[in-house]
Order: sequence, then structure tokens, then C-alpha cells
Amino acid sequence: MTRPDGGRWRPRRAGGGSAPAPDRAGSSAARLPDRAGRRWSPAGVAALLAPVLLVLLLLGPSLLGLRLFAAGDLIDSRAPWAEASPVEHVRNSCVSDTIDGALPHELTFRDRVAGGDLAPLWDNSASAGIPLAAAPFQGVVSPLFLATLPLPDAAFTGWLKLFEVLVILAGTVAWGRRIGLSVPAGVLGGFLYATGSFMVMWTNWPQSRTAAFFPLLFWAMERIVQDRTVRSALPLPLVITGLVLGGFPAIAVHAVYLAAAYAVVRLVCLNRGTGTRADRAGTATGRPGAAAHRPRPEGAWRRWVKPPLLAAGGGAVAVLLTGFQLLPAAQQLAATDLSRRANAWTATLGWPETVTTVFPQALGTCQTGDARWGTYIPTEGISFVGAGTLVLCLAALTLPAPNGRMRGVRPFLAAGAGLVLAATFLGGPVNYLLHFLPFMDSSGLHRMRGVGGLLLAMLAAVGLDAVARSRRHHGRAAWAGLLTGPVLLVAAAVAAYRLTPGPQEWAQARPGVLFGLVVGLGVAAAWGLVMVGRARATRAVALTVIPLLLAADGLVFASAMWPRTDPAQLYRPTTTDAYLEANLGHERMVGVQWTYWAGAGSVAGLRSLSGHVFVPQDWRDLLLRADKHMFASNTFHSLSSVPALRSPVLDRFAVRYGVADTPTVPPGEFHGDGEQDLARAVTLQDAPGGRTEPAGTPLRGAVVEVVTPVGDVPEAGDPGHLVVEAVAADGEVLAEGRRRLRDGEGGRLTVPVAGEDLARTTEPYTVRVRAEGGPELRVAAAGGAAGAQAGGAWVGTVVGAGDGLSLVATSEAQVYQRTTALPRFRWAQEARACAGVDACAELMGQVPATTVLLPPGDLGEVDLDGQPADVAVAVDQDDYQRVRVRAEGAGVLVVADGFQEDWVARVDGAEVPILRADHAMRGVPVPAGEHVVELSYHPVGWTVLPWVALAAGVGLAAVWVVLVRRDRRGRPG
Repeated sequence: MTRPDGGRWRPRRAGGGSAPAPDRAGSSAARLPDRAGRRWSPAGVAALLAPVLLVLLLLGPSLLGLRLFAAGDLIDSRAPWAEASPVEHVRNSCVSDTIDGALPHELTFRDRVAGGDLAPLWDNSASAGIPLAAAPFQGVVSPLFLATLPLPDAAFTGWLKLFEVLVILAGTVAWGRRIGLSVPAGVLGGFLYATGSFMVMWTNWPQSRTAAFFPLLFWAMERIVQDRTVRSALPLPLVITGLVLGGFPAIAVHAVYLAAAYAVVRLVCLNRGTGTRADRAGTATGRPGAAAHRPRPEGAWRRWVKPPLLAAGGGAVAVLLTGFQLLPAAQQLAATDLSRRANAWTATLGWPETVTTVFPQALGTCQTGDARWGTYIPTEGISFVGAGTLVLCLAALTLPAPNGRMRGVRPFLAAGAGLVLAATFLGGPVNYLLHFLPFMDSSGLHRMRGVGGLLLAMLAAVGLDAVARSRRHHGRAAWAGLLTGPVLLVAAAVAAYRLTPGPQEWAQARPGVLFGLVVGLGVAAAWGLVMVGRARATRAVALTVIPLLLAADGLVFASAMWPRTDPAQLYRPTTTDAYLEANLGHERMVGVQWTYWAGAGSVAGLRSLSGHVFVPQDWRDLLLRADKHMFASNTFHSLSSVPALRSPVLDRFAVRYGVADTPTVPPGEFHGDGEQDLARAVTLQDAPGGRTEPAGTPLRGAVVEVVTPVGDVPEAGDPGHLVVEAVAADGEVLAEGRRRLRDGEGGRLTVPVAGEDLARTTEPYTVRVRAEGGPELRVAAAGGAAGAQAGGAWVGTVVGAGDGLSLVATSEAQVYQRTTALPRFRWAQEARACAGVDACAELMGQVPATTVLLPPGDLGEVDLDGQPADVAVAVDQDDYQRVRVRAEGAGVLVVADGFQEDWVARVDGAEVPILRADHAMRGVPVPAGEHVVELSYHPVGWTVLPWVALAAGVGLAAVWVVLVRRDRRGRPG
């Protein structure tokens, strides 16, 4: 059977057979092709082509390992990678969190599993440490992520995105079939969701692997509402498990609330029918033979009570399946100060951001050199749905329903999307009421766009089928919807123009706005042709154009925002890595500003005080006493300056090394200021400068003053370098340093030199500076003051100042050794009481290393004999340490790791309490003698809850087998 207009959104049987049962609208219901010989119309093929192009064009090279589906170019923009980076322009600068937080944890998990650790529960590489596989925060226990473990590091991110897309398509097609949509419409709905703002902008975060399960959640709820059997409820706990393990519980809560509301609406609408099982199941389930069951009336229990109970039971089973993750997560959050997020529900996007729903780059982009004039970062501020999607949503609301199965679906999709848009852009009373719902007040409600995008995508899928059947519907509502779309798009384009600050910004935004207009107006024109076209070929072409335009819109947006870079840029090894790996031992390093980009150093196995994680409040308080500018955001923390390395608090954190970028000015005394001739400039290539320093001067750097700023330096070619040499009287090079030139540099440029050992020289030496390659450098000439080298470029020097720091390496970054750092495992033979972070931080600069600071209440519980001990670290893993102690008297083994719940200490196998040492760290009381001290991470509930999850999973499988066998024997469901 074909539609009156001749189009075929559904496959047609080649060999005859009975037609599907007609729906209430009088047209045939779409079915999946489940037999050989069926064929698709050109429009259906075009709809299926959209995700195929997405995979082939944007993901294909990454699946083969030819391109890295991550922001490797952004990694290369920071030290220590930047010094030898060939990257000219960063493709997407909006995804920094993925490379300093998400990817390092994922690669750490992969490495540990590959090394034989099948349960990497804790990651101790960044800051105070975080749960890894013990809780879902990092998303490493998501089934989508676990499926990538056999794949190489350079390809797994691309495959992870592919798995997300496949799960989305499975969900939208299955949900669409349940409500009577054609398979092409379901596929296109999945494509629109996969290329919408949330799934694109949050790529490589746990958010996207959580949101990928949203379509399956609505399908699972629809299945329960329609079938109302125990078997129909079995998928729900598995889907919720996928949501929870995805790693971002806040948006999972948003989806569960809306899916529950959807189920209630559908239950009410379906129960307003005849109340027979066949009326609900027949064609609605799409199962062969379902319509052949004899109709039987259903009582109130089956119609109204059983579905909610089945859904609640599915949720309860999901809690059993995920309890081993939820309980440690709850405990970790309870130990974290979330007061800064107490009013997160009030956050809304400004009204200008509404234009990004159809023109995603109307307020700027993320590419290097482009401007951005939106009020929010693009990851949060872009709300792209698509111009063509908007037109199809209007078609869904103004045309008759494409079938009679979706009672209540269209109103809910529209109302749910409206609620999300109100929470995103309006706030006020809407957000105030929503925040009273459990778990809805600790995260920005504008992130409800994750599920809101799905509702709009499915509404557009409904519109696609409605347009395909709209030839005879020329009512006022249809024409009003058709004309409203172009009006809204033109209004959005005018708003985008008026929001641009100037002509240059409009020139940047204009191509995207014009492209969006073409897509939206093209979809509207195709809709109009379908309604009024007389020729079958004309209507067929128009229907084929719609999915092609939507595919182009989604592909262009995803291509602009998805990072795809050189696989060699995935945290490539550096000489700084090698130095720290060889010398760091059990202690920590800390990055200065953006060096090692918070937690990115953990990929090389470097334990860092920096990190991009939630930290316990006491650890955070102590970090702020070390450096009051430590936190750039609630979770991102790194040292703000090199002078902050002098803090005695860092000694207790066992920070042995600090690492800074090469252009950073080293701390110390500055020699030569005022000796430059600013009125005269020389070319450094032609007149290299020099300065003589007295014997015994520890050198940290040399300075020249560039009077004409450096222009655009070619990164991929020879960028040019400044080279410094400390040369003895006989010509021997005593120390050397070099740094590359960077775009736009001017003024005083410092070249770091690891010349601390020059403090032992017995004769004066000369510091010479020259330029190698690169652009011509015009620098200030040397003046006539004493000590200056007349006739050449002026050179200043930075010398060490006895500040407890020693500059030990400079090849790709400045590495400072902190000579006062304490061991991470140390013996304390004495104790002092301190109450509060201020008192403890002050005492840290006064008491000796052999003294531990304890809370007043613990001081009286510990006997210390004041005798030394030998401490030997036998095992130092992330979630397990074993230390051998040979003590001449009782004392405390101090471990400079975060005082966290769920850590257990044992001395010779007997459990002992862990003391809060030095305000935020661990202390284990140890008696005199030889002992073995063990510290291990035991997440709360892990002794029982994994077994509960296993039993629940086995039980689900057993119930499924029993019900399948029963149904095959022909018993009623």
C-alpha cells in the first residue's frame, strides 16, 4: 500500500501479502524492513544516509587511528609540549576540560587495566585523589567506555563517539516504532540529536556518554506503558544503569524526571481508549502477530496500577545494579564542599544565546583567531538544534498526526521542550519550582538541554512523517506553521546581525547565518512542495531534499566543533616528562599556571598537586593557604606563580618540583636594569649581546628587550630561538638555555638557564645571548653604564637568591627543585596540636620535619617516644601502599595524601585508625619495632554491593529466559 501522494516512507513488500493494519488517521503504519525483497524510497535512503555520512566523513579517519578524536592541538599549546609544537591554530579551544581532566583519567584507567589491574578503584595522580572505577564520576565504568578497552589509545575516543551514535540511533528508532514513526524518521531523529549542541559540544566528557542513553530511556518507559508486562519492564533497569554509569548524574536526573512525566502522559492517553489489550498492543507494539490476540478488557489494576509499579520495580533493580557505584559517590560528595553550587539552579543563559539554536556560531566560534562575543562559554552557551529542525517541529504541531498511535506524544514533546527552554533562558519561577525536586538544585538547570534536545529531535521526526503525509492537508494551521518557520528564521538572522559588535565580527558570523537560513528555508520550501505539488516526482524530490538539508546542517556544525588532530599529539613524551620520571620518586610536582594543564601530567605517570577534580574541603583550605590564587574555578587548581613555590605548606604536601613555561620570568635578583639604551636598537642576529657576572653567581636566566614586537611566527617551520650561554674565560660553555620565539612577543624576553651550579665558579663568566633563525629581532642596545657590554645588544641577568629553589632543567619547561620539600612517606617522632587551617598552616613553617600536626582531640590518643625510624616504601600504588618501618620508639607514619573516607590502615595485618595529620593528610600510629604498614582503599559497600549487582543481573537474565520460554509456549503475557 502506498500513500495517496505516492511516497513510501515505509518499505513495501515485493511479493504481495497483506497490508499493515491502518491507523486512526487512515494511513498505513510504517514498519521496519524485516524481510528480503523490500526496498526504500529515495527519501528514506536520504534519511539513512545522514548517520552514514556522519560516521564516514567525521569519524572514519579516527576509527582507523589516522586522526585523533580529541584536542591534541590544544594540548600542544601548553608547556611542556608547546616548546616543540608545530601547531599553528587550535581547531577547538572550548574543550580544555577534556584534556586536563577527562582524558587523563580515562587513559590512566586504560593503562592500569592493560597492566593487569582489573579494578582500578582510586586515582592518586592528581591533587588529593579521586575515585576512579569505584564511583561513576569519570565515566570509565560506562558500558560504552568499557567497550573501547581493546582499542588503541589513539583510536578509542573515535570509537567511543561511534558507540554513542549507535546507541542513540537504536533508541530513537525503537522509540519511534513504538509510537508509529517510520524507520527513516526515527533514524533522522537520532541523527538530529547526535549532532545537536549537547552531544557535540560535550564530546569526550562523561556528559555525552550519559545522554546517549536518553532515547532508550523513553523507549523503555513507552514499552512498559504499552505492554504492561513483567517482560516489558526488563530493559528499564539496564537503561538506567547505563545512565548512572555514564558519569554525569545531574543530567541523568533530568532525563528520569521527564521520562517519568512522559510515561504518565502516555498512560493517561492510552487508558482513554477502549481499555483492551489489543487496542493498546496490536499495531502499537509493531510485533508480528500482536494484532491477532483476541481483545480482552482490562481492569483498573492492569490499566492504572501495574505500569507504575513495573517502572518503580525497574528503578529499584537499577539501584541494586548500581549501588556499588552510588554509595561511594554519595560519600565522596558528602565529603566535598558543594556550597558553591547551592544556587546553581538559578543560572540561565542570556536571551542572545537563543539565536544559537538555529545559527550555532552566530555569537562566535572556538577556533583560534576567531572572536567570541557570547556571554557564556560556547560549551554551555551554544544551544544548536537546527534551522530545519525548527521548521519540522512546527510541521509536527500544525499538521495532523502521521498515525493514531501517538496520543499525547506531540503535546508532551512540545511542552517538555518548552519547559527546558524556559529553564535555560528564562529561569525565575520555573527554576525555583524545579529546584525543589530531589537532586535538581546542585547543577545548572540549563543543562536540561541534554534531554530537551532529544525532545525537539523526536518532535522533528514526527514532523518529518507528518510532512510526508501532508499532501491533502491544506488547512489554516498547516499554512500558518509553514509560514511561521521562515519568519522566525529571518527574525533570528536579524537578531544575530544586531548582536555582532562590529563589521569584522559580522563577517565572521555571516556565512553560518546564511547557511542556516538556506537550510531552514529549503526545508520549508520542500514542505510546501509536498503539500501543493501535483507531480509524484516533484513530491518525491522534495521529500528527499529535507533529510539531505538536515544532514548538511548537522554535519557542518559537528565538523566545526569536533576536534580531530594528529594522533602524535596525544600527550607526546617530552624531555621534561623524562626528567621528572627519573627524579620525582614518591613525591609530587606542581604546575605553575597552565603548565602540565592541571591533571594532564598524570598521563606520563607524574603525581601532581595540581588537578581538575573535586577536592575535600580541608585539602582545599590548605591549598589556599599555600597560594590564595590556587583555584581558577571550583575544581581547576594549579599554582599561580613561581614565587608561590616558596610556601612551607608545599613542603608538607611533598611537592618536590615546580614546573613553569619557558617564557615565565624566573624568581631572583635582576642585574642590569637601567643599563640599556632605549633610544638605539640593534639587530640581535648581527649584534649579539653579553654581560659579565662575578664568580660564584648562580644564574637563572638572561633578558633582552625587544623594541619591535615579533610578528606571526611559523610554528611548523623554524620559529627561531633565543640562545643563552654562560661562557668561561677560556671559552668553555658552563651552562646553556634556549627558548623559542612566539607570536606577538615584545618587551623584555627572558631565557631560563639552569645555572645554579655556577655558584661554585671561582672566576667571572660571560652571559651571551644570540638569536638563531626565525624573524629579525630588534632589541635595545647596551648603554655606557658600568658592567654593560658596549657595541652590542643589552643583556640583563636573573640570578638565584637563596630562596630554597633550584632551577634544574629548562629544555621544554622550567623545572624548579624545592630543596625544603618533605618526603611523602615520613616518620614523625613528635606531635603538636593545631586547630583550624590557619593555625596549622602557620605551624608548618615553624616545626621540624619530624613533627606531625594533629587535632587537639587526637594528640592525647597517641604516644610518641621521640625516637627516629627508618622508613622504606615497598609498594606505592594508587589505591594500595605498603611501607616497612623500623622504629626505635613509637611514632606516626605520615603519608602526604588526602585524608579520605574508605581508606583502611593496617599494622602487621591489624587494623588501626587513620589520624588526620597536618590538617588534611594521613597519619598511622606505629609502635616501636619492625612493622609492615599497609594503606588500602576499600569503597563503602564494596564488600557486598558488587555481589548484589551480580545477583540482580543474573536474576534479570533468568527472568527474561523464563518469560521468553513461556511466551513461546503461547501463554498469555
